[in-house]
Amino acid sequence: MHALLPDERTDSSMTSGVALLREIIDSCTESERKIAEYLIDNPKTAVFCTIAELARQADTNPPAVIRLCKRAGLSGYRELQILLTKDLYSTPDSDAEEPPPAFELDSSQSVEIIAKTIVTRTTDAIERVLSLVNTSAIEEATAAVLGARSVAIFGVGASANVAYDLYQKFSRIGIPCSFAFDADVQITVACGMTSADVAITISYSGKSAHTVAIAEEAKKSGARLIGITSVGQSTLSKLADIVLNVPATEPLLRTSASLSRATQLVMVDILYATVICRSIEVSIPRLERSLKAVHEQDIKTPARS
Repeated sequence: MHALLPDERTDSSMTSGVALLREIIDSCTESERKIAEYLIDNPKTAVFCTIAELARQADTNPPAVIRLCKRAGLSGYRELQILLTKDLYSTPDSDAEEPPPAFELDSSQSVEIIAKTIVTRTTDAIERVLSLVNTSAIEEATAAVLGARSVAIFGVGASANVAYDLYQKFSRIGIPCSFAFDADVQITVACGMTSADVAITISYSGKSAHTVAIAEEAKKSGARLIGITSVGQSTLSKLADIVLNVPATEPLLRTSASLSRATQLVMVDILYATVICRSIEVSIPRLERSLKAVHEQDIKTPARS
């Protein structure tokens, strides 16, 4: 097996292999964790090793390597090799600092400490979005949106607020789209879609019963399904035709969805900005017109006391 050269890196993906392994390691089995930890400490190993050799060095078995790749949402070991090779050639220090621990609620915490912790953790989470951005997936999602008859945007719970934000953004530039906060209405919309439509489903866990049901109906209708969800295997990531990953930032039992919401909003902004850039001649005039019309209404409407 030959070593991968710099020009063999995928030109369509920014995803960091080390960052991806860090994101999924907590959900790995013991054998998968051994491989992930070994590769995080020795990313160069994957460049030169076969699956069997990597398994031997990590003191586990070859099937565990395959399962790890699958858990990471990769097509196979080859794709993991390419991502790790990219890290070696593009990142001076692949041993990035570990994300800060989960915020612990404490009645004695000062506002200063609370504020600093929240800002630090949010900044870290947003920076981790960049390490997981898959540019080819963004381009594919953009093309699907621009080529669709209409775009239905779905999300329940905390993700509904993110879905509504994307709905507002697409509406500003004339993308035919829909969104409803009511989950029953969402599933009804999904049932009425066609192969000419695109469904964008947003869910941090990718496992919400309502979200999965909506995604399944959209797929049954023949719609192209884009999933915005945390990295790793989930029902939504398996159903989606295109997956836009955000970091695994929060525990299952969380005090709020603040970090997941922040990262999802950043991913939404990335998709929105790319859609504008790929349709700039029509999007900018529409954006300017909508902003002007809203501003004029604000001037005409007297402030309420």
